[in-house]
Amino acid sequence: MGKRLNEPLVFVHGYAGGFWSFFSMIHKLKKRRFISNRIIVTVSHRGIIRIHTKKITKNSGIQIIFRNGKQSVEQQGVWLGEIFSKLRADYGIKRLDIIAHSMGAVSALYLLTNLKIENLPKIKKMVMLGAPFADVEPGADSAEVEDVQLSEKGIPLRQTTRYKLLKKGSKNLDDDIEVFNIIGNNDSGFSDGKVSISSAKALRYLLQDVGYYREKIVRNRKVNHRRLHEDNNIFKQIIDFLLN
Repeated sequence: MGKRLNEPLVFVHGYAGGFWSFFSMIHKLKKRRFISNRIIVTVSHRGIIRIHTKKITKNSGIQIIFRNGKQSVEQQGVWLGEIFSKLRADYGIKRLDIIAHSMGAVSALYLLTNLKIENLPKIKKMVMLGAPFADVEPGADSAEVEDVQLSEKGIPLRQTTRYKLLKKGSKNLDDDIEVFNIIGNNDSGFSDGKVSISSAKALRYLLQDVGYYREKIVRNRKVNHRRLHEDNNIFKQIIDFLLN
């Protein structure tokens, strides 16, 4: 039997994602017995939350699925807050780890920095995959990748209102939170095909005064934005981060 994770693990998909977004990763986690079971949480177009289980263990994998995966970061942040609050109130979950992809990572960070929701579980570790923190439209599925320019200190030269809010609210994060930022590079050092490396790297400045921050750029022409949560090498690095 493999070593199990110590906290329930929540999966948050990106823009227009759904059931299949984390299917491969969750399957690998279950096969290696890092998680005991898969639990689905759905959010309807009207924001109605359903947790499709009667029991959640400390090793459960909790997959959140937004039926309308094209809502704003701000709205998704509110829904995530309601879900996390419900997990604590109804299931006694006091601590969580999170793996979030793309826009979902921005929404999760927005929740923790800018939404004052009482009695949330403590977030111990967060894995961010290909997240557009400095993009004007983090959910836009356009042909062109937003070209975010950073200063020598890694600060976006043009900051969106959302990015400024994330920075201002970073003081609300727990001092001991640990964040692993995984960034894709499959087109000669510019982006993962959808999110620029610079936009993803802009997370470092947001978290410079908080907790533990680790950053990894994955250079692989075969691993584009949508495949970041399917690559075996990335999977191994995530497991190492979560178990240590």
